[in-house]
Amino acid sequence: MEFKALRIPALTQDVATNLETLFSNLSGIERYTIMLDTQELDIVFDENQLSFRALVQQMTEAGCPLQGIDAALLL
Repeated sequence: MEFKALRIPALTQDVATNLETLFSNLSGIERYTIMLDTQELDIVFDENQLSFRALVQQMTEAGCPLQGIDAALLL
């Protein structure tokens, strides 16, 4: 499954660092891209290992809550 988030005002350098640490240690993340200049995030994950709900909860704890994302797609 793929989650694309666009226009993330909370995506600062500190939050990006937190997310990188999270994604590199979280089981089920297959790949991710964090683009600070455009405030975008692209995450591909295996939903058999990681539910979307659990992913969102972990992202919130890292400083990137779903409610703070202006536009998002779940593919």
